[in-house]
Amino acid sequence: MLVFRKAQSHDGARIAALEKAYIECPWSEAVVCQTIDDELSTIYLLTDGDEILGYGGLKMVFDTAEVYNIVVDEKYRRHGYGTLVLEKLFEHAVEHGAQEMFLEVNENNVAAINLYTAHGFRISHMRKDYYKSGNALILKREI
Repeated sequence: MLVFRKAQSHDGARIAALEKAYIECPWSEAVVCQTIDDELSTIYLLTDGDEILGYGGLKMVFDTAEVYNIVVDEKYRRHGYGTLVLEKLFEHAVEHGAQEMFLEVNENNVAAINLYTAHGFRISHMRKDYYKSGNALILKREI
């Protein structure tokens, strides 16, 4: 049964392992744990029993939600779980009074860009050479 739950410090190593496997500039376990402990930040885990299928995080600053990484373990991709995670983050942002959401994504990550634009995000601007493998696109969505 699929369940969302907020990450806790004991989840830090598992999240960091997924970061290392799928993110070009992964967060360390220490950074993940600092984020979990940050009162403005929330990381949601999509789980099935003890298995973490994916996760996503965001930080609320006044009326803006900054989306951190969204990751779905490769063996669970193409089942709509990325959409579920993004919708959970959107729900959290709305509940906490966000007026807009933004995120950055590697311009070469076509699947992620397609996910975000399908959910109302639009390209705002670009950060040149932000990643080793390409530029970062900044995407925004009004709520």
